[in-house]
Amino acid sequence: MLLRFRVANHRSIRDEQTLSLVAVPRRGESGELGTVRVAGIYGANASGKSNVLSALMWMISAIRSSHTQWEPVGGVPRQPFKLSEAGRTAASFFELDFLHEEQRYSYGFEVDDTHVLGEWLYAFPHGRKKKLFERSGVDDITFGRALTGENQRIRRLTRPNSLYLSAAASNNHHLLGALYAALIGKVMFAQHGEEDEKLRLHLTKFLLNETDFAPALNKLLQLADLGVERAEIMERPNDPMLDEFAGPSPDDLADSSSEAALRALRARVVLRRSSGGVSLSLEEESAGTRAWLSLLGHALLSLRGDGVLVTDEIDSSLHPLLSSSLIRMFKDPLINKRRAQLIFASHDTTLLGSMLEDEIMARDEVWFTEKDDSGSTSLYSLAEFHPRRDENVERGYLQGRYGAVPYLNFDSIREVFREGSGATSEPQA
Repeated sequence: MLLRFRVANHRSIRDEQTLSLVAVPRRGESGELGTVRVAGIYGANASGKSNVLSALMWMISAIRSSHTQWEPVGGVPRQPFKLSEAGRTAASFFELDFLHEEQRYSYGFEVDDTHVLGEWLYAFPHGRKKKLFERSGVDDITFGRALTGENQRIRRLTRPNSLYLSAAASNNHHLLGALYAALIGKVMFAQHGEEDEKLRLHLTKFLLNETDFAPALNKLLQLADLGVERAEIMERPNDPMLDEFAGPSPDDLADSSSEAALRALRARVVLRRSSGGVSLSLEEESAGTRAWLSLLGHALLSLRGDGVLVTDEIDSSLHPLLSSSLIRMFKDPLINKRRAQLIFASHDTTLLGSMLEDEIMARDEVWFTEKDDSGSTSLYSLAEFHPRRDENVERGYLQGRYGAVPYLNFDSIREVFREGSGATSEPQA
């Protein structure tokens, strides 16, 4: 479970920004704070919504790949703020606070174009900070007493451009390997785009072969009122070329055998329509049907495994009632018994109001991004504005009460056509 994510100097995020999933207490509430199950990010086009999600994705990718896939002399493939010389040369910073087996941890690192400049991991037993390891400079790593294992041997194997956490997991460190697995295995990403949708559909195909998931997948597909009765798997003939398919590995799909994963890749999905029992392939279905089916696999895996689903443009090709239902699945304590989380970016303002449901998004679940004149993104919470319980957040957002909306002067747009050569000439009789 994620508590906070902090980032600086990634794409349009120049200065340090924080996305918090710690619940904000309402007036009169006291006691230990909980966490929110949902965080939605709103803002104008090109304001940096996707870059917040991209930063989290880049951090998880670095943890997974820095030791095994980054070129030994290839530096660090980061994406700093490029609109100023200071941004291009300054270090990039990433930090996650998270819970693992009811224990709080804080892990982070700083990198430049060539090296890991700093890296740290702390535990907080009984709320007190305890060092597990700290790294300063290229290879100066110190360890706390609580971190047992072959720490020094792994330190010698850690390259200047590799994360120690990544190296430790690759060398079977018991505790660090478990934390590594929790981060890369439980944070799932659903990006907007055709290729990513194909990868998500491969996961859905795999789950349709699993008796633990197939009934729920088909029921949710049916309840979406898409005119679909169920999804079915049809096997293709064996094709040796599919053995080289560059799609998700069996580990990415689920914990199962290579044979089962390959069988899922060879299969194709057809949807049996409610009208007349006709079956259509996914390629013949609407973008909305494919989008809903492709998200369901990730959502069910996250909900059943206390995971974190991070999705950009959650409203893309989906009716507002479908995207709101996905959000409500994560917020419903009867469905989300393992405290899974959903982080998304959206333009769908109906999710902010009460037109669809009483309250889909609480104030501490709504975040905004806005760019200043230098092109730098700021991230801030709706809770900072202390909206009244009965305040129409959707209307206030569209009216610019919280910022994070584009400013469009329609008179200026009309002037463009007035100035155009013949663009606004009177129609001929």
